[in-house]
Amino acid sequence: VAAMQVRHRGVRVFDVAAAVVAAALLAAGCTNDSGVSVQARTSATAGSSPDTTAGSTADTTGDTAPDDSGPTTDPASVGTIEWGECTDESADDPVLECATLAVPLDYDNPSGDTLSIALVRVPAVSDRQGAVLFNPGGPGGSGFDPIAASGSVIQSELGLVHFDIVGFDPRGVDRSGGIKCVDDAFQDEHLYLDDTPDTPEEQQLLDEADQGFIDGCKANYGDTLKFYSTANTARDMDAIRAGLGDEQMSFLGISYGTYLGAVYATLFPDRVRAMVLDSAYEPNGDSVEEQYLTQLVGFEGAFNEWAKWCQDNTDCAFNASDVGARWDALLQQLDEAPLTGDDGRSGNQSTLERATTAALYSQGDWPVLADALAKAEAGDPAGIFALADDYNGRNPDGTFTTLFQSIGIIQCASGIRTPPPDDPEGLLAKIKEQAPRFGGEVTLDDLVDDSGDVDGCEQLTGITDVVPVDYAGDGPIVVVGGTNDPATPIRWAQEMTAELGPNTRMVTYTGEGHGQLLVSTCVTEIEAAVLADLSLPDEGVVCDPDPAVEEPEWWSNLAFPSEFSDVVALPAVEAALGITDTLGYSETRTTELDAQAAADAFDAELADAGFQSAGNQDLGIDDTIETGYFTPDGDLLVVIVMGPAAFDTDDLAGAKPSVPADTTVVLYLYLPQ
Repeated sequence: VAAMQVRHRGVRVFDVAAAVVAAALLAAGCTNDSGVSVQARTSATAGSSPDTTAGSTADTTGDTAPDDSGPTTDPASVGTIEWGECTDESADDPVLECATLAVPLDYDNPSGDTLSIALVRVPAVSDRQGAVLFNPGGPGGSGFDPIAASGSVIQSELGLVHFDIVGFDPRGVDRSGGIKCVDDAFQDEHLYLDDTPDTPEEQQLLDEADQGFIDGCKANYGDTLKFYSTANTARDMDAIRAGLGDEQMSFLGISYGTYLGAVYATLFPDRVRAMVLDSAYEPNGDSVEEQYLTQLVGFEGAFNEWAKWCQDNTDCAFNASDVGARWDALLQQLDEAPLTGDDGRSGNQSTLERATTAALYSQGDWPVLADALAKAEAGDPAGIFALADDYNGRNPDGTFTTLFQSIGIIQCASGIRTPPPDDPEGLLAKIKEQAPRFGGEVTLDDLVDDSGDVDGCEQLTGITDVVPVDYAGDGPIVVVGGTNDPATPIRWAQEMTAELGPNTRMVTYTGEGHGQLLVSTCVTEIEAAVLADLSLPDEGVVCDPDPAVEEPEWWSNLAFPSEFSDVVALPAVEAALGITDTLGYSETRTTELDAQAAADAFDAELADAGFQSAGNQDLGIDDTIETGYFTPDGDLLVVIVMGPAAFDTDDLAGAKPSVPADTTVVLYLYLPQ
């Protein structure tokens, strides 16, 4: 499966900026995790036609894929963006403003059909100096949702109070004509297919997934899918710049978003003010073998690191003398006897693999994965469904984002292909040797196609070339690469840095995970300097992970109401709130009291101990109360009380499987000052 989840549900913890897991803005690897058949096991969200302002899928050009070196945006032809109140339910912060901008579907035919690009922004606080556009990756990730959720935090933490922070759904994504080749029901039926079919029925579902997606795309879009390319999205970005009335643009991109930014810099070098390209992806220059092996090997390594952590940590819910062997046994168990979830869906080995991949994107999700695996082993698949569904863009109500429909189309239209290998038998042997778990179910049939169209691109968009990266502008650019990034290996960051010229610096992050925005203090400070002040770091800067926050001395003296439980491990709750051990020290307890009664009871205990209230903060989550307290030593303690209804909201739905029914959760967090 191609892209990983785009996390965007981190919430601001008591107005302390570092408290957002706006790392939750992380997104996604860019090639599929088996290197084969991007469309095969992906499907779609409801609907059957693209959202063009003309309301049609008319063929506006001939059969030839567009020339990505062709015309650029003419600022004179782009209207001014008219910002107004947001009506989208995900953009409920009153500071946000929303708009749409019509752009040509085909830039060679600017008077033809148009697409409506959805925009959201956090306006500059004062003395506006421009805008910073944001893209989280995918390709196919929403750039609207992360800014709606965490744009104010990004603005504050990166020192960008003089800049608008602008998010947009790229063409073909969600609100911007989101690609919908098949409906939700089709996608749900084909979401977690058995990759090792044992019956004709299982094989039929696999075959349907491949061909059904292709047939749906052809029926709904004709040959217009070739216009959903990275280069055309870069042109849309320039239309946004012109619509804002700015001479130059700043850009913050993660994962595939780094390649999008690099393409923009290539096409519009004089219009770049500054860029941050975090977790670089560079599709140019990889050998066929590298295209198949890179992410498989990356996630194999990340799995081994997770297994070692769990093996060495007795608090890990999946702890064993050989965690890898325990995981293998669970995989086999779910293959032979899938578990039925509360909604009737079958949780099999594919669900487990998807959940595992999703959690390996961030070290903060390692305990969440362990907890979900232990519960699955005991017969409850809710935890692995929560991780896997979030990864796949499946909402709790069974609807889908367009991520897993648009990703393959954008890749194909951009020339990001997975061609058949010259030596499929030799490649298969390397896959099995170098990635025995993540490539374990790849077969020779996955690597061979009689037509040579292994990835389906010829049928969907036609063949085009990847845009080479070549920047000659003066605007400073920072490229971030992680030594332990499973999705985008550091060599891509090295290659991109070299291609972007002398005004580019590379920063190396030595920790785990993919995407370091607001995760690493060192990286965040460097990113802030280039975007706010146009200041580049020295050559060869290396950033290590932040240290874990230690338990403060007064922590053991905290008193709790008699109705509260002892400390319980609920890692999924902390992950949903964006709380990591480098942010603060935290614990959780549960109670049968409702949220208000629990908050009042704890407040009374803290007042008796000399803690002074610092006021309440509205997190925008139903049945949730957050209060800050100053300790007698001047430290800050944040208490977040979440009643049962809180776990029915989108923000906390992923944590619901780990919380007992009709239970209130009390999380208390020490934030060093």
